[in-house]
Amino acid sequence: MLSVLFIGHSIVFFGRVGRIASNEVIVQLVKSKCSPVLFYGLKACPLRKYQYKYINYVINSTFRKTSSTRSQEIVDVCLEMFNCLQAEQTIAIRKSKFLNKFSVVNNLMCQVFVVSAKKELESCCTDL
Repeated sequence: MLSVLFIGHSIVFFGRVGRIASNEVIVQLVKSKCSPVLFYGLKACPLRKYQYKYINYVINSTFRKTSSTRSQEIVDVCLEMFNCLQAEQTIAIRKSKFLNKFSVVNNLMCQVFVVSAKKELESCCTDL
């Protein structure tokens, strides 16, 4: 469902700016406005490998459209050039930030889960 929203936001940007704007502008718009929609809530959910592959597919498809190419090598260069990480890395970074904030909250309900949050943070940091 989130990928549909991501694609919808992307289509809105492509429709509004079209080929008038440069690729840099389009990528920044997608990174700042569409990526949060795609990654919303995923930091709290365990994901399987095929789910990461699907998220990467959505990101790669967006770059294929902005670059007007079908070549995965060109997409990989564009991802590196615009400093866009793969889904696994992005979600791991967001998850570690979330768990760091979660473990220092003084809320009584959150304190119940601090031990498991710290274990999850340790395993998340080893994956990075």
